[in-house]
Amino acid sequence: MGFLIPWNINTMSIFSLTLKLYEDGEYTHPGYQMEDIIALIRWTLAVRQKCIIHALPVATMSGPTSGDSYIGELYEWGRQIRRWTIGAAEVFHYFAVKSTRLPITVSVPWAGKFLFYYGILLCVAPIYSIVAPFLTTFMLDIQELPRNSYLIPSEAVFNYILIGMLLMQYFWFFVVFLVNRLAEKTFPDSISDETPLIRSAFHWLMSFPTIIAYCLVELWAFVEITIRGKSACQHKASKKDGLVPLKAAENNSNVPSNVGRF
Repeated sequence: MGFLIPWNINTMSIFSLTLKLYEDGEYTHPGYQMEDIIALIRWTLAVRQKCIIHALPVATMSGPTSGDSYIGELYEWGRQIRRWTIGAAEVFHYFAVKSTRLPITVSVPWAGKFLFYYGILLCVAPIYSIVAPFLTTFMLDIQELPRNSYLIPSEAVFNYILIGMLLMQYFWFFVVFLVNRLAEKTFPDSISDETPLIRSAFHWLMSFPTIIAYCLVELWAFVEITIRGKSACQHKASKKDGLVPLKAAENNSNVPSNVGRF
């Protein structure tokens, strides 16, 4: 949401708007994938100008993907990524078809931000950070121009820069984990995160590998929709059967030990 709301890309499923704009946009279809963004495009078409999204400081409950085992969790996680990615591609196709009805000052900036977020930031950038050291070393080895003609002539310097960027990412990952801990004071009924510190540290270390895995699934989803087209666009939400209230989990011995708690 650090980009989606400030850049007016996505209302993040939960939104409030005037009844007139809701009617002019022909309502919404919650059963269809990425309908929140498609609805935003319809509202933009209705007013023929940029619709500004403001974050609402309202507490919400969002159930994450859940399976009945670690393998099930991984499968549902990948399924959710695939659905989001294919949905994003379908949304952009919808926007491209309808964009001729919008002023160019509205359509071009929105398209640029959408492509940057879903294409570059979520998919290409993390993968590039992995392949760049090898690719750069290879390119510098086969080039015939003198090394001093390049801005960064040494692959070692380039790799140090990438390592610095990776460390910066882990710093921001740490900030996110810290904010989550500090936010416990705002939880209702004094609920606190019971995740052990060692496990939280492991989650922090696995942040970047998880993002890389996310990007690979997303890349595969883009390839899939490129080949299959419209037939790949289906609203098959990830399962949340493993999410049960805490009291129910404590009273039911048949509930798996890794159920979500809320």
